[in-house]
Amino acid sequence: MNLEIITVGDEVLRFETREDNARYISESLMSIGLEPSRITVLPDDFGTIASELSRAMGRSDGVIVTGGLGPTVDDITRQAAIEALGGETERLGGITESAEKLFARLGRRMPEAYRDLERVPAGARALPNGVGVAPGIYVERGGRELWLLPGVPAEMRDIFEGSVLPMLEGRRSEGRTVIRIFGLSETDAERILQGCVGEGRMKGVSIIAGPSGVNLYLRPGSIPAGAMNELRRRFGSFIYTWGPGSIEEQAIRIAAKAGLTLSTAESVTGGLLASTLVSVPGASDVFIEGFVTYGNRAKSERLGVDPALIAREGAVSAGVCLAMARGARDRSGSDVAVSTTGIAGPGGGSAEKPAGLCYVGLAAEGAAYCRMMRFSGDRGMVRTRAVYTALDTLRLFLIGERERLEPFMAAEDAQ
Repeated sequence: MNLEIITVGDEVLRFETREDNARYISESLMSIGLEPSRITVLPDDFGTIASELSRAMGRSDGVIVTGGLGPTVDDITRQAAIEALGGETERLGGITESAEKLFARLGRRMPEAYRDLERVPAGARALPNGVGVAPGIYVERGGRELWLLPGVPAEMRDIFEGSVLPMLEGRRSEGRTVIRIFGLSETDAERILQGCVGEGRMKGVSIIAGPSGVNLYLRPGSIPAGAMNELRRRFGSFIYTWGPGSIEEQAIRIAAKAGLTLSTAESVTGGLLASTLVSVPGASDVFIEGFVTYGNRAKSERLGVDPALIAREGAVSAGVCLAMARGARDRSGSDVAVSTTGIAGPGGGSAEKPAGLCYVGLAAEGAAYCRMMRFSGDRGMVRTRAVYTALDTLRLFLIGERERLEPFMAAEDAQ
């Protein structure tokens, strides 16, 4: 099935908002073997949207659109879709009533503009929105299908998961195999893969690198079954999942299965590590507490880090990072604690401790580790890379991968 995704919004084109809708839809489609053929971002311009929708419906089996379904003047996707599909409309009953009830529960009167949400392309049906007011819209023309979804991520996901994905499930096909790796560079992953499957089969492979690691996308039939087993062996513990999933999901899952509790102590990442962990459903089963000790005084008062140690080695040091992890474990009562400290930049560095220098620590019963990393990129990228390094360190500890962690063992534990 040839599918494409269209995202509508001036704010998306101008990067005034973080646009993850297209990525979410694409990943969801690929999980059922429906790889999108095109992703397009359009401005809030009626003519542009209408003409692009008309072309998309002519070249693709299905088009999924997000954005521009609300009641304000810049929400013109629904009207543009009506134009693209020939101009005929009808009214879907029940939408206004549902909106009125929602506003009544909030103690407000529904704005009159919401009444126009009932006007849709002829033959369309509404897709329930369990989060907001504007429903999704589905319409079919000559065997081509169009889904219109709100741009608000929570509303889009509710409709997509509740209505769109079930409609497409029956058309699933053998999708790409995805191997997710952390701890190897993009070129190292390519070298290992090529050495295993041969240069001739590399055309069926896509290699995508990012802060959360390297993803290998293997097209159906591109890699022999025997080579798949060899890939598992060669990559070993660098693979954190074979298929969908994230490092944080793996860490929470493994900790829960082992009955272990977790805590965090953060400086450079400023709570981002804890936030990433608790974004995983079920995190409350294992995550106890997170400490954000950005200043030196907080490190001492909240985590018990010796002020003399900070004065002697500096807040960005292996000794302080380990002391933070140990302090978080002691104060929270968790089984395992992970810590971060570093210099996110762009300023604050020196010749000895440049911007991008980060330490990640881990403390557990009878074991403590500290990794020193030097990250490139801007402030946000340094912090994100530190988070994923911390998560992978935690994952390696939880799966018992002591050989790769041994070089980072604290001196007193190594003796």
